[in-house]
Amino acid sequence: MATVEDDTGEALRKWWFQVLSEIADPDLQRRTWLDLQNTNPHWSYVEFVCSYPNDEQLADARNKGWLSPTEAEILEGFRRILEAHKAPNGRDWNNEAVLDDPAWHRVVEAAQKAKAELAAITQP
Repeated sequence: MATVEDDTGEALRKWWFQVLSEIADPDLQRRTWLDLQNTNPHWSYVEFVCSYPNDEQLADARNKGWLSPTEAEILEGFRRILEAHKAPNGRDWNNEAVLDDPAWHRVVEAAQKAKAELAAITQP
């Protein structure tokens, strides 16, 4: 029988994998971040970065067994790359500038790599 903590861990794990997947998808970003009709703040550079788990959350999830050590290492490694990115001219809410930023393209590529690594160890 699953406990509330088990359910919480599985929900967080799925959410974090989804956030990584969104960061790895430049077409999704262009479609949602630049859609002037879309008023949901989640669809923005700022929210994508803020939604990604921090080191403390990842360490806690690893310690509780919600993430395998390898999953945590992959997510933590990508976290360092994501945190190192700075929006052009410090304008975090300028989604178009971020999408055109070659440094952001490298973050997206790193997310794609991390996503593929996770898929390789979680697929049956």
